[in-house]
Amino acid sequence: MANRPLAESHPDYATLAPLSSAIYRYAKGREAFERQVPMILRQAIDEVIDAPRSNRFRLAETEKTEKTYLGTKVEILLRNYLQIPKGKVLDLSIDGVETDIKNTMGSNWTIPLESHGHPALLIRSNEKTARCDVGLVIVRPEYLNQGTNRDSKKTLSAVGTQNIWWLLHNHPYPPNFWEIMPLAERQEIMAARSGAERIAALFRKIQGKPISRLQVQALAQQHDYMKRVRRNGGARDILSPMGIALLWGGKDRNVISTLGLGDVSREEFISFTPATDEERTLLRVLRHID
Repeated sequence: MANRPLAESHPDYATLAPLSSAIYRYAKGREAFERQVPMILRQAIDEVIDAPRSNRFRLAETEKTEKTYLGTKVEILLRNYLQIPKGKVLDLSIDGVETDIKNTMGSNWTIPLESHGHPALLIRSNEKTARCDVGLVIVRPEYLNQGTNRDSKKTLSAVGTQNIWWLLHNHPYPPNFWEIMPLAERQEIMAARSGAERIAALFRKIQGKPISRLQVQALAQQHDYMKRVRRNGGARDILSPMGIALLWGGKDRNVISTLGLGDVSREEFISFTPATDEERTLLRVLRHID
C-alpha cells in the first residue's frame, strides 16, 4: 500500500504536503519512487551483509555495529537516488526544509534531540516479512514517548504514528531468499558441489521472484560470478534443459516485460518456467531454454 496522506484538516498537512510532492518530483514521479525505494532497501541490506566476502547470508548474522551502520547506508543510497542535498544540520534539505532521515529494522524509530520540531523521513524494513514503510512526520513533543534512552533519544508514540504521512505502508520489497526458505532447502543448495550448481538449485526452487546479484554472487563464491550464471558451464546450461529460463534484469529486460514478470532491475535475476506454447516458443527462439 502506498501514498496515505494526512487529511487536509490536519495541522501538519501544510508542511508535509509540499515535502511529499518534492520527494516525488526528485524521484521522477510517484511510481518511480514506489518502484526504486524498495530496491534501494534490498541493496543496502545486502551490502551490509556482504555475503560474497563474509560468508553470511542473513542480517541477523551481522555484528551490532553493522546493523547500526545500515541506517547510514540507507541514507547514503536514498540521498544519491533522489539527488537531494544534505542539510546544514540534518540529513536532507528538501527545497530548503531541513529534514532528518530515521531508519529502523525494528518496530519504532529513535529520535534525537536535534530532530525535534523538524520533519523526519521515517524508513522501516522487516526481513522476515519483506515489507517496508516510508513516511513523513513532524517531530513534535506530543508525538513522542516520554521515556528516553541513555543517548537522550525518544521514540514515536502510538498516537504519534497516527500523524505520519505514509509514502509507502506495509509495502513489499525484494526478500532475502535465505529468510523465507526452509532450512532443508538452504542446506540442499549449499551442499551442491560447484557455484553453477548452487545457483541453478536456487533458481530452480525460487521462480518468478527477483533475486539480487549480491545473493547470486555469494552462492557463486568467486569474483567473476557471471561466469557461473551464463551458458558454457554456468547455471543456464543446467536450467535450460529443464525448461527453466534464467533472465537478467539488464540484458533481458524486454523478454521479462513481455512475460509480465514485473520489475526486475539491472541488479537482479529472475527464473521462469513457461506455461504456454507461446511462452516456450519465445524463450526457445531467444535461446533461454532448450
